[in-house]
Amino acid sequence: MAGSGKGRLAGSLSIGARVHWQEREWEVVAWQGAQVTLVPQDGGQEVPRAVSYRWLVGAEDFAVLSGGAAPAVPAALGGERRQAGREEEAALWQARMVEIDTGLAPGRSQHARGFGPETTLAQRCAAMSARLAAEGVRCCAHTLADKRRKWKAAGENPVVLLLPGPRKGRPGGFTDPRCLAAMQEVVARRAHASDVTIDVVREEVEDLLRSRYGDEFDDPAAAAALLPSRSTFYLRMKESGLADALGQPTRVRAALASTPPLPHGGREVVLRPGQVTQTDTTPLRILARGDDGRPTATEMTSLIDVANHSVCALMITPSRPRDAESKQAGQATRAIDLTLMLAHAFAPWPVMPGWDPLSAAAASSLPFGALRAADERFTEATAARPVIRPELIVYDQGSPYVSEHFTEVCDRLRIARRPARKKTPTDKPLAEHFFTTLAHRFSQHVTHGWQGRSRKRRGRGIDRMPLYTIAELQQMAQEWVALEYQQTRRGAA
Repeated sequence: MAGSGKGRLAGSLSIGARVHWQEREWEVVAWQGAQVTLVPQDGGQEVPRAVSYRWLVGAEDFAVLSGGAAPAVPAALGGERRQAGREEEAALWQARMVEIDTGLAPGRSQHARGFGPETTLAQRCAAMSARLAAEGVRCCAHTLADKRRKWKAAGENPVVLLLPGPRKGRPGGFTDPRCLAAMQEVVARRAHASDVTIDVVREEVEDLLRSRYGDEFDDPAAAAALLPSRSTFYLRMKESGLADALGQPTRVRAALASTPPLPHGGREVVLRPGQVTQTDTTPLRILARGDDGRPTATEMTSLIDVANHSVCALMITPSRPRDAESKQAGQATRAIDLTLMLAHAFAPWPVMPGWDPLSAAAASSLPFGALRAADERFTEATAARPVIRPELIVYDQGSPYVSEHFTEVCDRLRIARRPARKKTPTDKPLAEHFFTTLAHRFSQHVTHGWQGRSRKRRGRGIDRMPLYTIAELQQMAQEWVALEYQQTRRGAA
C-alpha cells in the first residue's frame, strides 16, 4: 500500500479525507498552514495529532484512502496563490485611488458618471462608495477618503491600502480586573494621607486581595494570575495614571479622589437641539453702575446648546463681595437669576428699540416663516435667536446650581440635571469657550467699564467713567448674540 500509485497522491488530500500513516488509518479534521490535524479511526482513545504536511506526505507508508469534501491546497502552493491574490487586490485598489484622485480611471479616456471634472473629491468618494456597494463591497465615503490620504502620504504606494488598521491594546493588558479595581481603591483611600511609594501600594493591594479572595492564594498559579509581578504592577500603575496621581500633592490627590467619574461611561452623541445643554458662570470683567450708583463688578451666566452651539439664554448679574466695614452681604448669581435665565430660554427675544435692524430673525438665516407658523410669538420684531427647550443641563457644582429652588424649577419644567466633575472644565467645554469668545468679541469693545483680562492689565480711572447699568449691559449682550454670534458659523452651526 505504501508504494507508488494514485492512492499515494497528496493532491487529493482534503478535510475529511482518510489516510494511511504509521500503519494506522486517520481522518483529516483540520488543515491550517503547514499543520495537518489527524484523528485515529481504529477506535483508540488517542487525542488528535497535529503533524507537518511535509512530514506526513513524505512518509514511506503514506497513502490517501478516500478523498474529502473539497480538495485542499498544499502550503507552498497556497502561499503563492494568496500572494498573487494580494497583488491583484493591490492593483485593483490602486486603480480605484487613481480614479478618486484624478477623476479618470487608468487606461480610460472618458470620465465615468460621478467622476467628471466638475466633481469634488468628496463627491468622487461617494460615487466610488456607491459603485463598490453595487459590487457587494461595503466601504463608505469617509473610509475611502482616509484610504486616499494614506495612499498619498505613502507616495501613492498601493501596499498601504492592504495593511490592517492599528490594533488597539486592551486596557490593563492581561492583568486581572479585580486587581485593577483594588489598585484604584487603594490609591483613592490614600488620597488624604501622606504620600507613599508604589511598593507600599502593592502591599496594601495584596492584603486587600487576600482578604477578599483568600482561597485563590492557596494555589500558586491562581495567586500569580490575580496579583501580577512587581514589574508588571509598576507598569499597570503607570499606564492607568495612578502612579502620577500618587506623586501629586495632597490637595491635588484629594481633589482627584472627590471627582466622580464621567456619567454614562463617556460623552453621548447629541442628535437634536436641546438634548444636551451646558451652563456656567464667570466674571464678565466689566464694571457697571449698580442700583446705588456705585461701580460694581459683574458676572455672566450662559446656557449653550451642544447640538448647534447656539446661546439659549444669558444673564448678567452684579458681583460684589461682602463689605468689611458695614458687614453688608455681597451680591452674586443666585438661584432666582438662574430661574430667570431659564425663562429667557423658553421665549423668543424681542428686538429692543435702538437695535440694528439686521439683528431681527426675519433678516437672518433662520427659517423665519416656519418659526412664525409654529409659534405666533415670532413676529417681525423677534431677535435672531432660536428658541431651544433644554432637556438636559450640564452644570457647575456652584451653590446656586445645587440649590433647592433651582432643582425644583428644573423638576417642574422636566429638565434633567447632570453635574460636571470638579476642576474638570472639559465636561462643559462649550460654556468655557463661549466666555473666551465673549471677551474677545464683546467685552473688550465695551469701552466704558472694560477692566482687562487681569488686574495687572487693568486700566486706570475705570470706576470714574460713565458706566452702563446692569440692564443696559444685558441688552447690549443680547444684541451682540443676535447680531453677530448667531450669524457666524463659529458661533452657531
